[in-house]
Amino acid sequence: MKQYSYLRKPWGEVLMAAALIAMLFLTRNTLVTTAIVGFNRAHFTLAGIVCLLALGFLISQRGQLREIFTDRRMVLAAAIGLCLVLPMVAKRDWQMMYFSILFCPLAAIFFTYFRDSRELARIYVAALTVIALYSIAATYFLRGLQEAGVLSVPIFENSLQVRFYNFGLSFVSIDYVMNRNFGIFREPGVYQYFLMLGLFLNSCYIPWKREWVMWVINGILAAAMLTTLATGGMIELALFALFLFWEKKLYRKPLTWVVIALLAALGAWKLGEAVREHNTLYWELYAMFVSKFQPGEESWTDRIGSVLQNGAWFLQNPLVGGKITQVLYAVENNTSSTMILYAILGILGGSIHVAFWVALVWDRKRNILANGLLLAILFMSFNTQNLTADFFFWLFPTMALVEKGLPLWDKLQMRGKHHGT
Repeated sequence: MKQYSYLRKPWGEVLMAAALIAMLFLTRNTLVTTAIVGFNRAHFTLAGIVCLLALGFLISQRGQLREIFTDRRMVLAAAIGLCLVLPMVAKRDWQMMYFSILFCPLAAIFFTYFRDSRELARIYVAALTVIALYSIAATYFLRGLQEAGVLSVPIFENSLQVRFYNFGLSFVSIDYVMNRNFGIFREPGVYQYFLMLGLFLNSCYIPWKREWVMWVINGILAAAMLTTLATGGMIELALFALFLFWEKKLYRKPLTWVVIALLAALGAWKLGEAVREHNTLYWELYAMFVSKFQPGEESWTDRIGSVLQNGAWFLQNPLVGGKITQVLYAVENNTSSTMILYAILGILGGSIHVAFWVALVWDRKRNILANGLLLAILFMSFNTQNLTADFFFWLFPTMALVEKGLPLWDKLQMRGKHHGT
């Protein structure tokens, strides 16, 4: 699979990094998009960044346009387009959301013409690490300086009239769930997805030359995950730690057991203190792991209801799914991203999404149980919020499918020709 030389000079690398970071801030699940810039303006700005990159690419490669447009990636893009748009036509459900979803994998396929997914993963992880560090400082330190009058930062409201301090690279809730880390995202439950994706890319996808860099970044991202106080995020983090413990053979290193002992002692001390004093930590943990799972609790029933209702819509019309408006508002908080895609796109559209993530995660060097656990962790992370049309929900899985799938298809074709002769 050919890659073209584009934005490879130092200034080009900086421009590419700036573009990707800008897209991270403008993606549809950030507070920048939903409360500061505005949804439509952010959406079109993000699309404009991709279009400008595409225009620059076509101009720089104008002597190879025929080769570019006859590349097999164009066939894959057309096939994905059919799978995502035909359900809209079949149902006569004329909603722009179909094109919002389609834009994400098509843009990702475009990026494969001049960048490897691991290169973009490095930029993403680096940006997220800075956001993670800053968001912890903003939530638990800078906020105190603001309230003491040492700092003076702007205040804004989201669509639910929740007020936030605008610290630039992080937004801190003033009154509502003020102990939880939002980062730049519309809520901590969304932040945990981006952090989980970062942890996976950092630990399992990016080929770091120095292993300690990976562990330092993991520590920062894990700390940020803990401060989101998201129940799903905590469970995912615990499972991911078990995965790394086995996958990286940490049980063979004496230092691992020292760290575990220290963390266990610290955890037991803080938990005992919380139970004894019924302090803020106690009530946060109670809300996360006790009250949230009680019968009738809204967060729990909404998530179960989302899976069940989306499954019902899919079973009613498994070929093309149900209409978007009916599906999204079938329950009050429709959160299960995977089931939403099956419910609105049918069997082909939903399965494309699953195939993309399998392509990203699956590694033949791992055993099937490890791969399965990693997939389960990631699917858990994006089925606690609706991320169906978020650019960073599709970017790395789509690129991975192109990078792994097309060479595999070539090998199968060559094997078929060999057997034919």
